[in-house]
Amino acid sequence: MAKSRDRQEIGPVAFLVAGLMFMEFLDGYIVPTAAPTIARSFHILSAQLGICVTTYMVAIVVLIPLSAWMTDRFGVRLILFAGISIFTLASLGCALSTNLFELTFMRILQGVGAATMVPVGRLILMRSVDKGQVIRAISYSVWPALVAPVVAPVLSGFIIAHSSWHWIFLVNIPIGVLALIAGWMIVPKLPGSQAEKLDWLGLYGSATSLGLLVFGAANLGAPHINILATLPLFLLGIGIGVPTILHLRSAQDPLIDLKVLTIQTFHLNSTSGLLFRVAQNSAPFLLPLLFQDKFGWSAERAGSMLFFYLLGNLSFKSFTTPLMKRFAFKPLILLVTFISAPLTFLLGFLPASLPTFWMAALLLLTGGIRSLGMTLYNTITFADTDQMVMSHANTIANMVQQLSTVIAVAVAVVALNIGRASFGLANQFTFAFCIVVGALALSLPNVLRLPSDAGQSLRN
Repeated sequence: MAKSRDRQEIGPVAFLVAGLMFMEFLDGYIVPTAAPTIARSFHILSAQLGICVTTYMVAIVVLIPLSAWMTDRFGVRLILFAGISIFTLASLGCALSTNLFELTFMRILQGVGAATMVPVGRLILMRSVDKGQVIRAISYSVWPALVAPVVAPVLSGFIIAHSSWHWIFLVNIPIGVLALIAGWMIVPKLPGSQAEKLDWLGLYGSATSLGLLVFGAANLGAPHINILATLPLFLLGIGIGVPTILHLRSAQDPLIDLKVLTIQTFHLNSTSGLLFRVAQNSAPFLLPLLFQDKFGWSAERAGSMLFFYLLGNLSFKSFTTPLMKRFAFKPLILLVTFISAPLTFLLGFLPASLPTFWMAALLLLTGGIRSLGMTLYNTITFADTDQMVMSHANTIANMVQQLSTVIAVAVAVVALNIGRASFGLANQFTFAFCIVVGALALSLPNVLRLPSDAGQSLRN
């Protein structure tokens, strides 16, 4: 009976957070797919719409730390509802846009809303559960990051084929309204506190540095990289970022308390977890290109094959919670990484002549292992994090998750360019997937250093 009551308390909030995350992630992935259609409507080049994608991501990343401070100051409900409202209204503005400037401005507003609604929603979830409930809570909320990258191109293609591109944004409106109604009914009233004075120096430094680095990574993800424009962005971002980190480490009340990185299980998320996510988020970007550019398939056929990758992500979700309850985190993460590496390697050598059954089976298994790995990292992140520093830990975890998406696309595009220049068109995807396997290999050392009982508090 107690378990039933716990499930009722955790479930609705977790599913609300999952819905908000899905709406945000989907919006980040769906616009690039629809870029050619929107560009024709605006009478511009498809490449010009890249600014809409980049500014959306920049707005999210640079404002996440501020949203955490605002939540501590004004309470979770006010900031969450404000974020959902801004995102929903900005989605309407995107649909009504008639030129690139209007769409870019509205995308920035969408980023502002996303920077508050998703991190705050996740913070509500983590503050509402005890250690023994974290595994179940994370298992509910992790699916958007798994599903959105695969669903986005399929959904975008369907909407464009049967309606207009405006509906890509209009579908957010009823979802946003339902989220506001559901949130009003189920989100607990966690009051704000006497938050410290805002660390303006930390805010300016982190926002500027992160913004420059995200713009730089986005430039690396462009079809044609302009080194003269990209290199200064990275140099300035690092040049501002280093003194900002030193300030955050020494300030009495920093905007982001970096001391949480001394917690080994949490630090794992910012190192091995980041590398694992970069590797796993590269595949949904590379696979549609592989099917269409190398195999010569239609977008519809490519989307139908990607369905098996999505099916693997979803079907393995039923195994993740029992596995985490039964086995320790360290051996599970190691096993998942060791299985994921050869599977990813095989994706780079896929021949177009491979029977559909075997290709579908490989994608199904690869997607399932991706699901298990990302759930493991998301869950162990807060294993040893105290509620007193949960706001700072949640801020860093959300920033890492957002950055991994940007870095994944940049790594994939750079790897394709290098592979094409070095080994030719026929082997560029093989080289790109080998780079992805390299990221998985780099994630292993910190996992090996984990104590054997890491995350045990979540399994009790």
